[in-house]
Amino acid sequence: MMEAPLAFETTVRVPSAGTVDGLSAALEGESRLLGELAAILRRQREGVASDDVQMVDDSVFAAHRIMRTIEEARRRRRTLTGMLLGAEDVPVRDLELALGARATPPLVLASCNLQVAAEALSREIEINRHVLRGAIQAGEAMVRTLCGARSAPVSYDATARSVQAPAGGGTLFNQQV
Repeated sequence: MMEAPLAFETTVRVPSAGTVDGLSAALEGESRLLGELAAILRRQREGVASDDVQMVDDSVFAAHRIMRTIEEARRRRRTLTGMLLGAEDVPVRDLELALGARATPPLVLASCNLQVAAEALSREIEINRHVLRGAIQAGEAMVRTLCGARSAPVSYDATARSVQAPAGGGTLFNQQV
């Protein structure tokens, strides 16, 4: 009588959608995407600094594409959070507390990594706003110089609110002869 060979199950553990491991993987994926967006914003600044219009254009397209992917990742995270906790709107910083004993070290690490990535991205966005605002102002000044136009003076009304300067350059004529 011949014995059947022993069969060993060799499966790779893939986190299922509704597990804490699945949520950890979703957090890590979202963190990676935020890092990619931060890198795109740095390339955008390089394009502005080097007057490379194509680099700026490419970075804008890439940023839009990755922001759509980030939105999908956030929806996935919220769905998983809803499956695990019964509420989708639990902030990332509160996941460890909300999960209690189910919070694993990888989930805590993934949560921290996502928060760090979000803060870094926020700084990159603020830097780009400042750089782009400066580039726009410099471009406007150059156009005014090339066209021979003066910059419009700022005027204020009695309540100290900024108002549009009067048309005609504000020249006064003495009509008494």
